[in-house]
Amino acid sequence: MVDKALIAKWENYVKQGGNLVLTVRTGVKDRNGHIFRSAWGETISPLIDAKIDNFDHLPANVEGKITGLGKTYSWNNWADLVEANQNKNVLATYADQFYAGKAAVVTNTIGKGTVTYIGVDTDDASLERDVLRKVYEQAGATTENYPEGVYVQWRDGFWIAVNYSSTDYQLEIPPKAEILIGNGTLKPAGVTVWKEW
Repeated sequence: MVDKALIAKWENYVKQGGNLVLTVRTGVKDRNGHIFRSAWGETISPLIDAKIDNFDHLPANVEGKITGLGKTYSWNNWADLVEANQNKNVLATYADQFYAGKAAVVTNTIGKGTVTYIGVDTDDASLERDVLRKVYEQAGATTENYPEGVYVQWRDGFWIAVNYSSTDYQLEIPPKAEILIGNGTLKPAGVTVWKEW
């Protein structure tokens, strides 16, 4: 749900060097939850430098294919059919069926930053993860690839790791760090907190 003020904030953020990532159904409803009386996703078209022609989903037993970022991905949940204004802005494309040739993921540069629109929802989130990794890397940020159930975040000067999985996970904590809670082996249902000096 969006309004003109939020769109303006997003645009200002991007112009100043921010990297904004939007996903399916962004900007199709107003702040009251009503669908805009305009083309689908038209409110974000200037941000993504593309228009959304239509949307669709497939039956549970049918998969569609997407190619991009040097890989092939599967989808069936939701697909926005995106028409990019510039082909150079397309990161991923639908590869088969009625959707073949339509963009699935686009990116746009505004000022010092970028807007990336992921117009598809995949079951395993592999496409979304790869797109996010690309956005982070282009921004000069590093990424990690933790196993499912392991969460690590930096907050208020501390690193916090939590293990929701059923197996141990060995954390890579710098030798000069001070472990405040737990240890380097993160046990199931365990927590480790450390500070780096």
